Amino acid sequence: LANESLFGAGDFVENGQVSTKAGEGVDIEGTDGEAITFRPGIVHRLDKGTTGVLVVAKTKVALAALSAAFAAREVKKDYITVTVGNPGRRVVIDQPIGRHPVHRQRMRVVPDQDKRNNHRVSKKKQPKYSKVPNIVPAGKQVDTGRRALSFVNTLAFDGKLAVAQVRIETGRTHQVRVHLQHRQTPVYGDEVYGLTDWNKRLRKTVGVSRPLLHAHRLELNHPITGERLLFVAPLPEDMNRICDIVWPQAKSQRPDLFDLEPKVAP
Repeated sequence: LANESLFGAGDFVENGQVSTKAGEGVDIEGTDGEAITFRPGIVHRLDKGTTGVLVVAKTKVALAALSAAFAAREVKKDYITVTVGNPGRRVVIDQPIGRHPVHRQRMRVVPDQDKRNNHRVSKKKQPKYSKVPNIVPAGKQVDTGRRALSFVNTLAFDGKLAVAQVRIETGRTHQVRVHLQHRQTPVYGDEVYGLTDWNKRLRKTVGVSRPLLHAHRLELNHPITGERLLFVAPLPEDMNRICDIVWPQAKSQRPDLFDLEPKVAP
């Protein structure tokens, strides 16, 4: 994807000839309807700075089939991340995600107004608040968000940083990062949802200035043959270095995270 196509961007190439424009009528996972221009064949997206597996369709038929598989949640997606704090073992985060009402380039977990107002406070004891002006522009509906489901499992924790595995069942924009921020264990190095002091420390000590988030495994059916395929991307060098510090036994306990051999599920 880093190289320029001989045929330019935005077109499929069939039999050496430029075909029609790609992406018409096809949803791209991770955009939540955002108007974003992609190169042809892009089925889903990774956040800026995220490394790992990315699926690209070579034909329009494959693109349609893969997009349908993502929409039907038939694709398994596992991430490895380094977090500030310990998100916990076997944690289920089922919280809707929507666009931030003020900072429109950011996402957030959409609060449940009823639960927020009544949590642990009886109606008699609820304090009286002065009315706060509505920050939602007149004429616009409040964003209630879309369901987002993540399964988080800490693999190692050294008292400050954790290496965690995250499986997402949905593909919301910034889902892993937003859910982990909501749990108060943000992705290390995340300039948008993370902790400024910790991010500065990462840049100064390790020279890394990106979110330590990696799309490790992606499992899906081949769009034409139906064969079950498993793609694995080993951890990049910068996350390797952090893992050696946080989890010295990682290579012996979870060699699959560092295996360079491509894998196909039986």
